[in-house]
Amino acid sequence: MAISHYGNKSCDTKTTGNDVVVLVDELLKEATRVGASDIHFEPGGNELSVKFRLDGVLNTVETLPRAISDNVIARLKVLGNLLTYRNDIPQEGRIETNNGSPDVVDRRLSVFPTIYGQRAVVRIFYQNTELTDLEQLGLADQILSTLKHIARANQGILLVTGPAGSGKSTTLAAILRYIQKQFPGKSIVTLEDPVELRLDGVTQVQITPFGPMTFPTALRSLLRQDPEVLMIGEIRDAETAKIAIEAGLTGHLLMSTMHSGRPSAAILRLLEMGIEPYQITSSVSAVLNQRLVRRLCENCKKDNNGDFEAVGCEKCLGTGFKGRMLIAEIMQLDGPLRKAVLARSDCDGLEKMLDEQGHKHILEDGLRFVRQGITTQAELDKVCGSANT
Repeated sequence: MAISHYGNKSCDTKTTGNDVVVLVDELLKEATRVGASDIHFEPGGNELSVKFRLDGVLNTVETLPRAISDNVIARLKVLGNLLTYRNDIPQEGRIETNNGSPDVVDRRLSVFPTIYGQRAVVRIFYQNTELTDLEQLGLADQILSTLKHIARANQGILLVTGPAGSGKSTTLAAILRYIQKQFPGKSIVTLEDPVELRLDGVTQVQITPFGPMTFPTALRSLLRQDPEVLMIGEIRDAETAKIAIEAGLTGHLLMSTMHSGRPSAAILRLLEMGIEPYQITSSVSAVLNQRLVRRLCENCKKDNNGDFEAVGCEKCLGTGFKGRMLIAEIMQLDGPLRKAVLARSDCDGLEKMLDEQGHKHILEDGLRFVRQGITTQAELDKVCGSANT
């Protein structure tokens, strides 16, 4: 699917350097205009494909000749303050946003060498003014009530799980804003890589990739800064996990993310990282597992005897979907689950116990939107597939 084209010069092998500058600028502006979260520049044998990620799905928007591929990547490197003469190593940088949309807070550039040349991805971070409060996320009442109860606690750990791009940072930011409103003046510190959302009244620390200040180093020092609430962008390794658990055991409310398909898998990952079962049961309050599903375009969706279908129109750029919404499930570590963790039960054992307790899985949460004609069963199955295997 092609969303837009940028004139004959994009297909001219004699494109000048100035033409490439204009081309790249237009692509960056167009991505912002349509709300793309990522721009992929993927080299092939004969062409350079440009793709936008819209509502979580990659769509090809332009195919450029192979002859200008290196020039396009070089222009991106210049914008990202990267080494233009090094084509054999991965590089990361950021593209200034002063000429972009006021809704864009950051643009991150990553360049990686492949057999066909360099591959580049620009990730765009937006300031979402519509999803600032916890109540605006669209969570089910029971999950919303549980999160508010955890946010009012003085200690413990909340883990938010899900794949990349599932809205975990937005959820954590909304919880922090809720804490600010309930307890003005509370000391809140975040460690992030990168800082995706700016929060007034919150001390936000950006961890630089490959820099001397790693998550474990920063977290150790911050525990001496008298914080009351800590948010860690992600628990990636055993060292970070151990310090986070210690913080949750010593009078801190700590929140973080992990990549796992099910809540029980997050507990298993902590065990695999060397965290003792008694430490998990004494510190982890709950695991929130979430996904984002695409919302049917209201302008073109088709009602087929109560089952709505995606059609595609100009307003949704031919995708049949426009916007996304949150679905989730939450696992609280109650008495029976704590006993199962202490006994080192595997994921299947924990999931069986959850079923016996009447746990509402993420797929069930999404079915309410299918029944309301807001999304489709196919979209729900696609998004939740890994969460139900």
